This record gives sequence, structure tokens and C-alpha cells, in this order.
Amino acid sequence: MRKHLFLCMAIAFMAAGCSSSYKLSTSTQVPLARTVYYTPTLANLSVAPARATATCTVLELQSLKEPQQRETVVAKALAATNADVLIAPRFTVNKGTDGKMESLTVVGYPATFISFRTLNAADKSFLDEKPIKQNRALTRMATNTQTVADVEIGAKKELKLEAGELFGLNEATAYKAAQEKMLRQEKADLLYQPHYTAAVQTGLFKAAVKSFAMTAFPMKYVNYRPATKDEIEQLNLSKKPVIYYNLTADIVPVAGRIQLKSPNEDVTAKEADLKQAIRAAVLEKYNADFILNEQFYVDYQNKIVTRITICGTPAVYANFRELSDGDVIDRELVDPDGEGQTKGFSFFDLFKKK
Repeated sequence: MRKHLFLCMAIAFMAAGCSSSYKLSTSTQVPLARTVYYTPTLANLSVAPARATATCTVLELQSLKEPQQRETVVAKALAATNADVLIAPRFTVNKGTDGKMESLTVVGYPATFISFRTLNAADKSFLDEKPIKQNRALTRMATNTQTVADVEIGAKKELKLEAGELFGLNEATAYKAAQEKMLRQEKADLLYQPHYTAAVQTGLFKAAVKSFAMTAFPMKYVNYRPATKDEIEQLNLSKKPVIYYNLTADIVPVAGRIQLKSPNEDVTAKEADLKQAIRAAVLEKYNADFILNEQFYVDYQNKIVTRITICGTPAVYANFRELSDGDVIDRELVDPDGEGQTKGFSFFDLFKKK
């Protein structure tokens, strides 16, 4: 008992003798970034003008997944040509009579690295404007020059589908079949201004096409070549063929600014339909082609259209002629969306404002 009492007193004494006071403070830490970013590296390549080819049998590729199979056959082509990379590889799977793969062949341009250098600000002019991947010691980039082609438009062609070709077709599918047939016959890439006439007989279950005729201008891409800087900057190159009509016309007002109020409207009609009706009334009254500075004022009552007023200047097109250097064209009609192509206009795409 005494031993236990003595031990407890000793522990209490030691605890009292070791006690201390401290001051609690706050602090702000500024950790330094430990991530290292690398500037992209440009690799200059020497590419052989002749393609290289290599083939691996199914025994060489067994147990490998498709990406590994491709890497293996590429490695074989590089080893045979002592190259570093294979440019524009094309893979072909060779199959036997049972439909199973017998071998894998690759064809491409072997290339070797001749120098490396750091990407600089001047190089941004020919690289895609995409975020540079971070934490990559080497960013491999490959590109090609922008290719441009001319469009060759042939003479107007006419095509008729025979009765046997129309069996089971409706108007839409007959139109598609006629387009495909003309493209094959004319060896064309596209058709310009396709128009068709169809005789449709309505049956018990569906409408059957009895006759179908189509006319169009075959279009072909020719003269593929690298684009020049002037073509890119001045011609507004687009991915689809754009046809600008070499035609202009003057705009001649046929009356002063008019204002026409409609009678009480049909509450069941849509507002857009009502506007179209009153516009048509003005065009008919003044024998006009369109209305300059057209504006609508709509009166409502309980969210129902009670009256529409149209304002503007009726005008007609006059003096149709070919464009000349002295004509000033209306850019809004030529390129309404800034994409270098006309939308929603016929042969009035280009005209002179008077």
C-alpha cells in the first residue's frame, strides 16, 4: 500500500515539475509551386518520298489487342527502313476465305528526326490555335498545307428514271435515287441547281411515283493545290462550293413612304401570317418587288392582335446587268452571316443600292 502511495506521489511531482506555458499564434504559409511546365518542342523531320510497307502474320500478332497490333507492324516497318516515325500510315487487314485475319499490313512514309528546337511565338502562325498540353516534355505535332480546289461546272444534264427504277419509291426517295444516278453517270462530286418534276399517284396506302425527271449541272473538284495567303485572306474560302451570280440591279422606289393599316384581324390567325398578308397587299397595290425599310406596328388587346400597321417604301428592281468595276455591291446580301456565301437569295444576290 505504501509502495503504491509513494509511486502516485512521485508521478504527481514529476508532472508538476514538467509543466510549461506557451503562446498560441496564427501564421500564413506561402507554398511554392512544384509543377514544372515545358515549352513545346518542334521536331524537324526528313521524310522519304517513297512509301514503306511491312506485314505481320497472325502468329506474330496473337494475344495482342488491335492498338498493339498496329504498333507492332509499324515497328517492323521502321526497323526495315531505319526510320523514327511513320507518316500517314494506312493499315490493311488481310483475311482468309473463312473471314478471319491472316495478316496485317501497313503502308506509310518513313521519316527520321534531323533536329529539335523549342517552339517560339513566331511558330503560332502555322499551328492550330489550341491550348498547349501541359507537363509534356515533347509535344508531337504534324500538319499539312491548306488544300484548295477549283470547281468545274459542266453543261446542264437531264435524267429520267425508268418505271422499273421507280418501283416502291415515293417522291423523296425517287429524288435521292435520281441524284445518285446522275452523280455516277457524270462522275461528278456535286449537283448544282437540281430541279425535278414528278407524277405521283395516290393509292390506298401510299403515294406512288409514276414518272420522274430531273435536271442539274454536274460539278467536279479539279486542280487540287496548296492555298496561297492571298486566297485565304481575299476570297473567303469555304468548305462548300459557293456560286456568286454575275448580276446586279438598281433599286428604284415606286412611291414615298407608305403606311397601311389592316382591318380588324382574325384572332385565330398567327401574327406571322397576318404580317405576310398585309405585306402582300402593299406589294400588289403598288406593283412592287419588295419594301425598303419595312416596319410593323402591332396592336394587342388581351394578348390578341387587333390591328397591324405596315410602314416602308415600295420599290422594284430595274436595269439588270453584269457587274462592273463601278458597281458597289450590298455586302449584307452577299454574305449575311460572314461565312462567304449567300443564303436565301436568288439572282438578286448582288445588286447596287441607289
